[in-house]
Amino acid sequence: RNYPNTNYYATNPTRDLRDSPVIIVGSENYGKIEPIVGQAFDSFEYTRMWWPNQDYYNLTWERIWNAITNPAMRSALFQIWLNRDFTEYGEVVGRDMSLPKWQPAELMRMYIRKDITSQIWNYGVGPSTEEIVADPYEGTEVLLNADIVFGVPGSEAGQFQRPRGVVAAPDGTIYVADTDNHRIQHLDRDGTPLHEWGSFADLASGPAPGGTFYEPWGIAVGSDGSVYVADTWNHRIQKFTAEGEFLTMWGYFGQAEQFDGFWGPRDVVVDAEGRVIVSDTGNKRIVIFGPNGEGITEFGEEGYEPGQFYEPVGLALDAEGILYVADTWNQRIQAFEPDGAGGFSPFDSWDIYGWYGQSLDNKPFLAADDQTHIFATDPEGVRVLEFTNEGEIVRYWGDYSVGSDGFALVGGIAIDPLGGVWIADTGNNRIMHFDLP
Repeated sequence: RNYPNTNYYATNPTRDLRDSPVIIVGSENYGKIEPIVGQAFDSFEYTRMWWPNQDYYNLTWERIWNAITNPAMRSALFQIWLNRDFTEYGEVVGRDMSLPKWQPAELMRMYIRKDITSQIWNYGVGPSTEEIVADPYEGTEVLLNADIVFGVPGSEAGQFQRPRGVVAAPDGTIYVADTDNHRIQHLDRDGTPLHEWGSFADLASGPAPGGTFYEPWGIAVGSDGSVYVADTWNHRIQKFTAEGEFLTMWGYFGQAEQFDGFWGPRDVVVDAEGRVIVSDTGNKRIVIFGPNGEGITEFGEEGYEPGQFYEPVGLALDAEGILYVADTWNQRIQAFEPDGAGGFSPFDSWDIYGWYGQSLDNKPFLAADDQTHIFATDPEGVRVLEFTNEGEIVRYWGDYSVGSDGFALVGGIAIDPLGGVWIADTGNNRIMHFDLP
């Protein structure tokens, strides 16, 4: 902390940190740093200790007398005082007090840029002669400013608390899963509220009738205007009219023993035939239903092979009916083509240089436009990635910002009828629209 060039980035690092030779980060911010360091830094993990053992709290005369009269405890305390050695004390109290198990403590990492470590014995054999690229997408960044921004933190109409899913209706209006307000908002293009519905209910604690939610994440609109919502922690899908009138729902907390046995469904899309496709995230599968919850088919399981998943979240359908899945913790997008029997078969995938870490916020969403470009949010990388449908990077935009040129945490994404991009800036509690060059 006493070095003259120290830069404190707090909880909101930006990609400017790549210019630093050394980055130190606590465990709570691993997910925010990993997208920045990419492949250009080596990582070293340590135990960070800032207090001694705190068994001296809540001393009583009885505890003091027992310590004085117990020879083993007297010897253990003497070793602490003389040598700062807690080995005997750990044996007396029956705890492992070795350094790796020390409490109170937390983990921390030190990242060192690879052009530095290449010069250090045991890590390299000499100065690095080739340029180390932190991010293979470097050179494709564009600076975009949102042409529409609306929303502030709050629970009134037009205000948001950690919004996630967003979808554009054919008439140009949008629906937003206002996640931490446990409701859905329907808004005009300029942010004027049209409809809102929903309140909090936890099905695990009691009744949760239709129209109540526990952190809805995903949202979709069918060709008939029906609105489908992934009511994530009530483990169900709900269906509404365009104005928010409840129609039906299906699902329960399960482990995929039935089509509707969900574990934290995160996203939902509707295909041209009206089938409802759900990412059953916790069960590592994709499930397909009829428009009113009739189970049709499912596919996926935990794994790394084609058609397997590790935390599937965002879904997108292109004009050809190809289904794209954000296979988050496998750090890839998988593409599936209709198999002719009502399901899908894997036929392509590409790696994502992002989606690092396994935090609750690292949940990317996808969208597809009429040019068969695929858009992916990189939540903790604080940017939006645009690809061809074969996985070639087209461009990306965004960094940490409270202005119109970036985000605090990127949530859902949707393409409007004119080809513009709607983004839920989850961290800044707002909705943003971008016209692409």
